[in-house]
Amino acid sequence: MLAEPVSSALVIGKLRGGKLNNLLRLKINWMVLIIIAALVQSLGAIIVAKELTPYWKLINDYGIWLQLVVYILLFCAVIKNYHLKGMSFILIGILLNFIVIMSNGGRMPVDIKGIEHMLSAESLNILQNAKSLTHVAASESTKFLILGDIIHLKRPYPLPKSLSIGDIFKMIGIFKLIYKGLFNEKYKKRIKLFKYNLH
Repeated sequence: MLAEPVSSALVIGKLRGGKLNNLLRLKINWMVLIIIAALVQSLGAIIVAKELTPYWKLINDYGIWLQLVVYILLFCAVIKNYHLKGMSFILIGILLNFIVIMSNGGRMPVDIKGIEHMLSAESLNILQNAKSLTHVAASESTKFLILGDIIHLKRPYPLPKSLSIGDIFKMIGIFKLIYKGLFNEKYKKRIKLFKYNLH
């Protein structure tokens, strides 16, 4: 999900005169919270997928609480950086994903109809039997499926994947954040002017 917005923002930004050095100077507050959230979710997913430690089933059964912690960290980090371009889109995307995930036991529902051929037998089994910490196959009891992974990018698209509406908002936000970061000097001046006008 990161490859498309990051790469396209870098290419378009560079073509329009943006500088990578400006991007490196872009300050994102509380970045550590984003890193912790990613590590917690990734580590939990690996433990469940590999059935590691005696507690993997406990983590799998109560994954909703782990997801809650992850999303609280993400919300805090995004709100802290809300003044940055694109963060409003990222916040909307996170909120939409949070709604559907929390409404379905802590897992993102995936509409697998029509994409069974894209998935391995193992992947299908994992999704259909809730053996993934983060995703589950959609069913008749799924809530807010419209917010689930229902957008399927199939081959010949080079990076086939399933996305949610929330993911699309996050991708737009990431694109805007990276793109504006390439013009960081001008962007910082506009931010300062905006803050000055508020006083």
